[in-house]
Amino acid sequence: VIGAGHVGRAVIHLAHWLGFRTVACDDRPEFAEAQAVPEADQVLACPLRDLTSALAITTDTYVVLTTRGVPLDVEALPALLASPAAYIGVIGSRKRWETTAAELRQQGASAEALRRVTSPTGLELKAETPEEIAVSILAQIILQRRGGTGDSMAHPATAGKAGARAGA
Repeated sequence: VIGAGHVGRAVIHLAHWLGFRTVACDDRPEFAEAQAVPEADQVLACPLRDLTSALAITTDTYVVLTTRGVPLDVEALPALLASPAAYIGVIGSRKRWETTAAELRQQGASAEALRRVTSPTGLELKAETPEEIAVSILAQIILQRRGGTGDSMAHPATAGKAGARAGA
């Protein structure tokens, strides 16, 4: 999780609870402290462009950017796009992502590389709180990780023997 503010901390909390190995990275040393994100297995304070040098990113790595804005996303993403990460999600509005993508294209990022990014990250749940946003993001990661469909699992009851017994 890149960006250890309110949403980043909520994502780390939920990801830790779900059994993921969690790493918190922030360019602000006061946010990248063990006390600030106690459920992170590792905490890194570094410039975001240096993240891939400080952390091994594999095909089993899911990266979520919960930064403070476009400039930080633009700083972090080039190295992440060159990594084998399984998932790269960027929080924010569609407009924020379009602005970020335009800046990355100006720096030479290909359309293929930018398609690796999921932004806005998360499933549409109408989430409002940091915790609800974390559920949305982690649900999307689990969906990708496990190959789910995202469809509702609700199934209507059918009339028949079971229904007849219930009414008896």
